[in-house]
Amino acid sequence: MGHYAIGSPVKAYMDVYWSSTTKRNCLVTNHTGATYGVLLYTQATIKPSGSGYSWPSCPSSVGCDGEMYRYYAGPVYTPAGVDMSNKCVDIKGYIMDIGRTLTNIHCG
Repeated sequence: MGHYAIGSPVKAYMDVYWSSTTKRNCLVTNHTGATYGVLLYTQATIKPSGSGYSWPSCPSSVGCDGEMYRYYAGPVYTPAGVDMSNKCVDIKGYIMDIGRTLTNIHCG
Protein backbone atom coordinates (compact mmCIF):
# COMPACT_ATOMS: atom_id res chain seq x y z
CA MET A 1 0.00 0.00 0.00
CA GLY A 2 1.08 3.56 -0.69
CA HIS A 3 -0.05 6.51 1.43
CA TYR A 4 0.47 9.97 -0.11
CA ALA A 5 -0.52 13.31 1.46
CA ILE A 6 -2.42 16.06 -0.37
CA GLY A 7 -1.95 19.59 0.93
CA SER A 8 0.01 21.26 3.69
CA PRO A 9 -1.42 21.00 6.24
CA VAL A 10 -2.66 17.63 5.02
CA LYS A 11 -6.28 17.70 3.79
CA ALA A 12 -6.46 14.16 2.35
CA TYR A 13 -4.44 11.07 1.53
CA MET A 14 -4.22 9.06 -1.67
CA ASP A 15 -4.06 5.38 -0.77
CA VAL A 16 -2.91 2.91 -3.45
CA TYR A 17 -3.68 -0.79 -3.09
CA TRP A 18 -2.66 -3.91 -5.02
CA SER A 19 -4.72 -7.05 -5.65
CA SER A 20 -2.59 -10.11 -6.37
CA THR A 21 -5.79 -11.94 -7.35
CA THR A 22 -6.91 -9.54 -10.11
CA LYS A 23 -3.40 -8.12 -10.84
CA ARG A 24 -4.86 -4.60 -10.65
CA ASN A 25 -4.15 -1.47 -8.62
CA CYS A 26 -6.77 0.58 -6.80
CA LEU A 27 -6.83 4.16 -5.48
CA VAL A 28 -8.94 5.90 -2.83
CA THR A 29 -8.62 9.59 -1.88
CA ASN A 30 -9.53 9.86 1.82
CA HIS A 31 -10.41 13.05 3.69
CA THR A 32 -8.48 13.57 6.92
CA GLY A 33 -8.31 16.02 9.81
CA ALA A 34 -10.42 19.16 9.33
CA THR A 35 -11.86 17.93 6.00
CA TYR A 36 -13.18 14.62 7.39
CA GLY A 37 -16.98 14.65 7.15
CA VAL A 38 -17.06 17.98 5.28
CA LEU A 39 -18.79 18.00 1.86
CA LEU A 40 -16.01 18.94 -0.59
CA TYR A 41 -15.05 18.18 -4.18
CA THR A 42 -12.89 15.05 -3.95
CA GLN A 43 -11.27 13.14 -6.80
CA ALA A 44 -9.30 9.92 -7.28
CA THR A 45 -7.77 9.05 -10.68
CA ILE A 46 -5.50 6.12 -11.59
CA LYS A 47 -3.99 4.75 -14.79
CA PRO A 48 -1.13 2.54 -15.92
CA SER A 49 2.04 4.57 -16.57
CA GLY A 50 3.25 4.92 -20.13
CA SER A 51 2.44 6.62 -23.38
CA GLY A 52 -0.23 4.06 -24.32
CA TYR A 53 -2.55 5.14 -21.50
CA SER A 54 -4.39 8.44 -21.12
CA TRP A 55 -6.02 9.82 -17.98
CA PRO A 56 -9.57 8.45 -17.64
CA SER A 57 -12.47 10.88 -17.70
CA CYS A 58 -14.35 11.88 -14.57
CA PRO A 59 -16.65 11.40 -12.88
CA SER A 60 -17.95 8.07 -14.10
CA SER A 61 -15.26 5.75 -15.38
CA VAL A 62 -13.40 2.78 -13.95
CA GLY A 63 -10.30 4.90 -13.36
CA CYS A 64 -11.76 8.18 -12.09
CA ASP A 65 -14.24 9.28 -9.45
CA GLY A 66 -14.74 12.97 -8.76
CA GLU A 67 -17.77 14.43 -6.99
CA MET A 68 -18.83 16.19 -3.80
CA TYR A 69 -17.99 13.78 -0.97
CA ARG A 70 -17.68 13.91 2.82
CA TYR A 71 -15.22 11.07 3.38
CA TYR A 72 -13.55 9.68 0.23
CA ALA A 73 -13.54 9.34 -3.56
CA GLY A 74 -13.09 5.90 -5.13
CA PRO A 75 -12.19 3.19 -5.12
CA VAL A 76 -11.01 3.46 -8.73
CA TYR A 77 -9.10 0.78 -10.59
CA THR A 78 -6.60 0.24 -13.37
CA PRO A 79 -8.28 -1.21 -16.49
CA ALA A 80 -9.63 -4.77 -16.39
CA GLY A 81 -7.54 -7.15 -18.46
CA VAL A 82 -4.32 -5.13 -17.99
CA ASP A 83 -1.93 -7.19 -15.86
CA MET A 84 -0.21 -4.60 -13.67
CA SER A 85 2.34 -7.08 -12.27
CA ASN A 86 5.25 -5.49 -14.15
CA LYS A 87 3.85 -1.99 -14.69
CA CYS A 88 3.86 1.29 -12.78
CA VAL A 89 0.85 3.51 -12.06
CA ASP A 90 0.14 7.23 -12.27
CA ILE A 91 -2.29 8.74 -9.77
CA LYS A 92 -4.03 12.08 -9.22
CA GLY A 93 -5.94 13.19 -6.17
CA TYR A 94 -7.85 16.38 -5.43
CA ILE A 95 -9.62 17.79 -2.43
CA MET A 96 -11.23 21.20 -2.86
CA ASP A 97 -8.83 22.97 -5.26
CA ILE A 98 -5.70 21.26 -3.94
CA GLY A 99 -4.27 18.50 -6.10
CA ARG A 100 -1.35 16.15 -6.32
CA THR A 101 -0.11 14.00 -9.21
CA LEU A 102 2.43 11.19 -8.89
CA THR A 103 3.81 9.23 -11.84
CA ASN A 104 5.68 5.96 -12.22
CA ILE A 105 4.96 4.66 -8.72
CA HIS A 106 4.15 1.18 -7.38
CA CYS A 107 6.12 -0.53 -10.13
CA GLY A 108 5.52 -4.27 -9.96
